[in-house]
Amino acid sequence: MSGEAHTSSVVDAGIISEIFKHDTANTLIWNGYKPDGSKKDSKGVEIKNQYWKNGQSIDWEAHIKGTLKQGGCLNRNGVANCLVVDVDKEIDPVEFCREAYAVDPLIIPFRSHSGTKWHAWKFFHKDMPVAEVAANAKKIEKQFKKLYGNKVDVDKTQPTVNGRIGINFPFSSSAQYPYSPQGNKLSFKQFTFKYRFQHHPLIAIAAGLTEPGRHKTLLLIASYLNQKNKMKFLDEVIGAMDGLDDEYYRKRILDKKIHEKYKVGAVAIQKRIAEIVGHEDVAEEKEYVAGVSEPNILAAVNATIEDIIDEPLQPLEIFEHTGLEPIQKRPWLMHGLLLENALTLLVGQPGVGKTMMLHMLGYSLATGNDFFGKKVECRGNVLGLFAEETSNESAIRWTACKQKMGKNDGKFKLYRRGLEHDLKLVKFGKEEARATEQYKQLELTIKEKNIKYIIVDPLISFQSGSYNENDNQNMDAYVKNYIIPLALNMSGAVIAGHHTNKMSMVSSQDNELLVDNQNALMAARGASALIGAARFVVALQPMTKKLWDQFFAEHITDGSNFIHYTGMIEAKSNYNMVEADIMWLKKETVEIPTDDGFTESTGIYATTELNKVTKAKNRLKAAKNLAWCRAQIPTIQKLFTKAGDEADQITLNSIVTELVPLEADFADEKVLEATIKTRVRRKLENGFSGKEETKDGYQMEGVEADDGYNYWLKRDHGSKGAAKVFITRYIDFKRKNAAR
Repeated sequence: MSGEAHTSSVVDAGIISEIFKHDTANTLIWNGYKPDGSKKDSKGVEIKNQYWKNGQSIDWEAHIKGTLKQGGCLNRNGVANCLVVDVDKEIDPVEFCREAYAVDPLIIPFRSHSGTKWHAWKFFHKDMPVAEVAANAKKIEKQFKKLYGNKVDVDKTQPTVNGRIGINFPFSSSAQYPYSPQGNKLSFKQFTFKYRFQHHPLIAIAAGLTEPGRHKTLLLIASYLNQKNKMKFLDEVIGAMDGLDDEYYRKRILDKKIHEKYKVGAVAIQKRIAEIVGHEDVAEEKEYVAGVSEPNILAAVNATIEDIIDEPLQPLEIFEHTGLEPIQKRPWLMHGLLLENALTLLVGQPGVGKTMMLHMLGYSLATGNDFFGKKVECRGNVLGLFAEETSNESAIRWTACKQKMGKNDGKFKLYRRGLEHDLKLVKFGKEEARATEQYKQLELTIKEKNIKYIIVDPLISFQSGSYNENDNQNMDAYVKNYIIPLALNMSGAVIAGHHTNKMSMVSSQDNELLVDNQNALMAARGASALIGAARFVVALQPMTKKLWDQFFAEHITDGSNFIHYTGMIEAKSNYNMVEADIMWLKKETVEIPTDDGFTESTGIYATTELNKVTKAKNRLKAAKNLAWCRAQIPTIQKLFTKAGDEADQITLNSIVTELVPLEADFADEKVLEATIKTRVRRKLENGFSGKEETKDGYQMEGVEADDGYNYWLKRDHGSKGAAKVFITRYIDFKRKNAAR
C-alpha cells in the first residue's frame, strides 16, 4: 500500500505548498540515490536513499503523484510555521491518535512512508521564530517520550551547523495520510478542514467522525455556530463528515431548525461533544487566528459522500394507536395518480405518445378538466421541462389540449421550457453527485412562480457527467436526492416521462386478453431503484396487431386501424388498488393555425369504445369460467369425500390433475398436457375467486353448490416459497354472511 500514489485531482498541490512551508532553495530528495546514481559505497554498504539538491524548489505535482518523493527544511531564515515529531515505532492508529490528541489537541498525526510508524505535525498558521517553535517541539517530545521512549525524535525545526535538517513531506503515497483523534483516516478535504479550523476545536473535531455520534455532533456544532453567528461555516462542517448527505442536513438544519433543541452554552456543548468523540476534554475554544489562507484552503476537492444517514437525535417519538384517532385524508392531487410530495412515472417506448400524454396531464392540472375520468383534486401552476421538444412544440400541444379537453380560465398558469434551452440539474462525478447552479435557479423559479407541478421529460435528460442509468446507487441518488425534493419544495408532485426496455406489456392466451401489470412495471429502462422511488407508475402500450385481430377488429367500423390505439396501464400504486384493465385510447389529429396563416397538426388522445368491448369480454369470460366451475362441482365433491368427512380444503393441484383428462382436447396429440393444465388451473382460479352482489345485499364468495356448501379459492401465504392454493368449502356460508 505504501507505494500507491495519489493524483493531483485528490490532493491539491497549491494548498500543500501553502501549508507545508519550507526553505524553497533546498529540496530533500528521498527516493533517489547519489547524484552519480550510485547505490552502494566503496565497502558495498547500501547508501541511504536521500540527498539534498540545492537551488531546487519542490515539485509538488510530481510529489503527490509519487514519481518524485521530496522533503525539505522547515526553518526558513529563522522562522517556521510548523513542527513535526518523528515517532519511529509501530503503534495502533486508535492508540496513537488518542494519545497525540491528549498531548496536544492541535497535533495532526500522519502515517510515515512505512505505513506503520508516525509523524505528528503541528501547524501555527503564522510564522514564528524557530527558537519558539523548537521550544514547543521539546515540550511535545517530552510527553511522547513518556509514552514511547527513545523512539521519539523532534529536532526537525531547529537550526544546525549547516543550517538544514530535513523532513519527508506527506501525501506522496497512500500510506502518508492524516488521521483524526479517533484513529480514522482523513481525506485531503478533511485534512484541510481540520487545518483551517484547528484553533476552533468544536468545529475541527467534526473531520473524520464516524458513527456513532456524527449526526449529534453536527447538530451541536450547528447550535454553536448559530450562537456565534457563524452559520456560514455549516456547509464546510457537513462536508467534513463523510456519510452525511449535504442537501438533506442543510435543509433539516436551516429550514426545519432541528438544531435549536441544543440551545445550550458553549461549555455544555463542549462537554457533550467530548462525550461523543471519546475524549474527556475537548480543547478550549478560541477565536479564529488571523492570517489563515482561506481562499486556497477552500479550494480543496470535495470529499466522497457515500450515503444518507437517518438522524436519530433522541429517543424516537412514537404514537399509540387506540383506534379512536381521526383519520386524515391523504393529500391527493389527482386520486389514484398524483399525491402530494410524490413522484409519478409515465413509461413507454419511444414514439408511443408519452410527451403528448404529459402535456394533457399538465393541462388538466392547471385547468381542472378531467384526465380520462380522473378528477383534479387540487389545481396549480404547471412547469413543463421538455428535453426533446421545442418550446413552440409545447405551445402547439397545449393549444390542441384546449380544443379537445376544455377551456382554460387562466386562473393557473402553464409554463414551459424546451430543448433549445438546455437544462442540467445534477452533475455526476466519479464518486459523488451535486446540484448544479441551474438546479438552484429552478428552486428559485418554483418559489417565484408558485409552481405546484413539474413535468420532466424524459427523466434521464436532466443530468450530466458519469451517470449510469443501470446503476441503482446512481438512480437512487438522482431521484431521491434531487428529483423528488422538487415536489417537497412545492408541496406538489413531479411527473416524469421515461423510456421502456420492452416492446410489449400485454399478451393473449387461451382467448383471453391478459394485462400483466408486473410486466408493465418492469418495462421501465434502467435500474429498479426508479420504480421503487415512484409512488405511481403508468405505462403506455401500443396496440398489437395480434390483439387487434383477435379481440377488437370486428367491433370497429370507423375505418381506424390498430396503429391508432394505445393502452394506458396502471402498473403501480402504493396507496390504492390498480385497475386490472387496460384503458384503450385513440390518437386523433388536431389542426393548429399558425400566426402566418398556415396550419400545423399534432396528435392527441381520446377515449374509445374499445374499453366497453374489453369490459364486456371480461364479463363474458368471468361468466363462462363460473359456469364451467359449477359444472366441475361433482368431481370436486368426490375429491372431498375421498379426503374424508372432516376435510374442509383440498389442493388446487389435485383438482387440476383430476380434471385435465376430462378436457375435450386431452386426446389431441398436438396439444401439450402442460397447456391443458395451465388452462384448467386458470379457469378454476378465476371462477372460484369471483364475487357477486346479490339482491339480498350480501356477497357470494366462490360457488354455491346444491349440497349446502360454498366452494372458493384460498391461498396459504404462511408457507415458505410460493403460496399454496386450495379449494375450500364451508356449510351454510350464505346464511352466515346474511346474518352478520
